Amino acid sequence: MAEPSALQKARNTKSTRLWFLVLLVVVVIALYMLGIIKKGFAIGLGILLLGAIGIQTFDYDLDLGTLWKTGSIKESRVQHTQDGVVLKGDCVKPAGKSEEFDLNCSNFKTQAEAQQKYDYCAAQIAENNSGLDKAKIMSLDVYGLDGNKNGIVCEALPQ
Repeated sequence: MAEPSALQKARNTKSTRLWFLVLLVVVVIALYMLGIIKKGFAIGLGILLLGAIGIQTFDYDLDLGTLWKTGSIKESRVQHTQDGVVLKGDCVKPAGKSEEFDLNCSNFKTQAEAQQKYDYCAAQIAENNSGLDKAKIMSLDVYGLDGNKNGIVCEALPQ
């Protein structure tokens, strides 16, 4: 696959999305000040845009299509890495210091069980990010299960 253009890379960055949302807030304020839109409509748009800014700021984004199909917030989670790679569903790493949903080798009984989760996330990353080569996909060890980056996770666990 072809390397994404600079515009595509910029589009996938968190800072670009935040600046775009801030620009939209400024536009709504300007339209209200010029009398082009009414107060209630401007307030409604402002609330929606501030909500979107909050979602971007806290890395808590949902794929509404998946939410509609599955009804599951967990499966609908979407996260963008610093370089614009999209993570979805079970492969989204929890934001902040929360360890409630983070996985470590101690969460698995066998190496095969941990490997299955790692391979599942690698397949999801490949599916949701066309153009990534296999090395890049495998380097995105979402939960940090592959300490030596050889593609085999939790090697100390029993087979």
